[in-house]
This record gives sequence, structure tokens and C-alpha cells, in this order.
Amino acid sequence: IMEWIHGPRMVGLYSVAYKWVAALNVIPAFFTMALLPVMSKQAHEDRAALRRTYILAVKLLVSTAIPLAVLFTFMAHALTFILGGTQYLPDGAIATQLMIWSIPVGWINSLTQYVLIALDLQRRITLAFIAAVTFNIVTNLIFIPQYGFRAAAITTILSEIVLLVPFALLLHGALGRLPWWRMVWRPSAAGAAMFGVMALLWPLQPIIGLAAGLAVYPGLLLVLRPFGPDEIERLLPLLP
Repeated sequence: IMEWIHGPRMVGLYSVAYKWVAALNVIPAFFTMALLPVMSKQAHEDRAALRRTYILAVKLLVSTAIPLAVLFTFMAHALTFILGGTQYLPDGAIATQLMIWSIPVGWINSLTQYVLIALDLQRRITLAFIAAVTFNIVTNLIFIPQYGFRAAAITTILSEIVLLVPFALLLHGALGRLPWWRMVWRPSAAGAAMFGVMALLWPLQPIIGLAAGLAVYPGLLLVLRPFGPDEIERLLPLLP
């Protein structure tokens, strides 16, 4: 749609952001594949255990995705320069700053898709994807003519949210009510603090801003304690 309306140059600018997001999506892919045998067994033998595994997995993914999104927001110009050079600046960096915020929800969807498959709900997943793709196409057709790659990047975020809604409803039917707010608010609060500190210090000295942000996020996360005692007990044997 973008090439048809605005030509290949804008597609090239957008592709820089897309490549970074696609590279980062390797993280939830490997994470989910590692968990899939366990989740498949729990889906058929112990759904209460699957619920606990899913909640812990979402917390881990969100706790990783949010600081990465903050870092990419501030480092977008440097990262765009690495991939494309000065000819992709500043628009390629702006596309990256927008599109990177699709990963917190996108990573949840990546995990949730396979949980639903483990629960033998793959046919109903298809309807959720149809709804999300339809939303994506219609929204892009409406807004890309005026707003270009910015509309495409924001539509990517909104499409992930549209996909998460039916996914969450399907999970609710299979696993019971999930504590979505409790799963995400602590990493989100730590991420907001990290963003604020970096926004304050980055104009003065990017290196100091980066170091401060990398210190604030884990420090605040330790204070907020996103993981319960039972979850920490399950995680400790996995740590070196």
C-alpha cells in the first residue's frame, strides 16, 4: 500500500524500522519454542499449571520488551545510521521510534498464539488473525495516503492490540480470568521511569542518559517485585 501511494523510497525508510523489529522478534520466538513442550503437556494434564506458566512467561517477555523499546526509542538515529546511512535519516529513525513500541504487545501475542494452539483452539485463532489483518489493511488504506510511514508504524501497534483482544477472550474461556494489570504494570512503571530519566539526561550527554536508564530500570524493577515468591522459586534454578 505504501509503495503504491508514496513510492519505493518511503518503503525503504520504513524497512529500516521493520528490520530491527523483525530481528528482535527472534527473542519471543525462541522463548516460546523452548516453552512449547511444557505448555502442550500442561494444556492436556494441568491447566492450572499452564495458567501459572503463561503468567510468568508474559511477565518475563514484557519485562524484556519494555526496556528494549525505550532503548531503541533513544538510539533510533544511531541504529538507523548503522543499517542505512545518513540518507535514511531522520525519517527512518522516526519510523523505528514508532514501530518499536509494537513489541511489548507483539511478544505477548507470539506467546499466546502457541498457548492457544496447545489448547487445541487453532481454528478459532484464524478468526482472530482475519480480524487483525482486516483492521490493518483498512486502517492503512485510510491513513497512509496522508501520514505515510507514520501511519503504517502506528497501525502495526494497533493491529497487535486488536489481535490480543480475541486472544485474551479465548484464553479467558480456557484458563479463567487472567490478571493482565498485575502482569504488566510493574515493568511498565519501571519502563516509564527509565524513559523519563533518559529523556532528561539524553540531551545533555547520551552516554550518561544511557547508563542512567540501564541502572534505573532493573533497580526499580527489583523494588517493585514483579515476580511472586513461587515464580522466583521457579526462576532461580534457571539462573547461572
